[in-house]
Amino acid sequence: MIMVKNTLGKDPMDINEESSARRIGARIRAIRNAKGMSQAELGEKVGLNADRIQKYENGVRKPKADMLKSIADALGVSTLALADPVITNYIGAMYAMFELENTYNMKIEKTPDDRPPGLCISVSFKDDIYEYMEEWYKVYSKIRSELEIATSEEEKKEILTSYRDWEWTYPQGIIDKTEKDLQKARIKKKIEELQEAYDQLDQGDGE
Repeated sequence: MIMVKNTLGKDPMDINEESSARRIGARIRAIRNAKGMSQAELGEKVGLNADRIQKYENGVRKPKADMLKSIADALGVSTLALADPVITNYIGAMYAMFELENTYNMKIEKTPDDRPPGLCISVSFKDDIYEYMEEWYKVYSKIRSELEIATSEEEKKEILTSYRDWEWTYPQGIIDKTEKDLQKARIKKKIEELQEAYDQLDQGDGE
């Protein structure tokens, strides 16, 4: 069963925004260490003290856009290497794939010989993310099957709209499913407790 990490019922967008500083800070730290630069040295290059750099790296503070550009310049990297990726352009999409490579061990490979020449990506998902991906695969496969037997363009449009609705409200569908499973588990446990109490009373009547 998928357990969605929906902290205190917060909107996923709020959670992403709150954790953005930590993600940016982690990238600054990783690149700074790879460049063999101390926090003090980086701070000197951008006109800050080491304490402020440490706060950025720990996610206590989030650098504003101009400061992020200065830090990127001091590290000798693109600002996009530090910011959260945005995939609405090709360069942003490339950085999103770099993030997948680093976070989920994504690999870029040539397509197999039995397929048209090109490139493909493979990702070895594991742990919690695998369950999320598996849920997506089930929904995606169901939609493809429904599209194959659809008899009109209007029906296909309705099927695709239902899929987009699933995407647009994600992970609400999983949260709903999880809550339902939890409720069923609670009821089942209560039934077992009542059955056990009933059996004990029944045994007492026979004595």
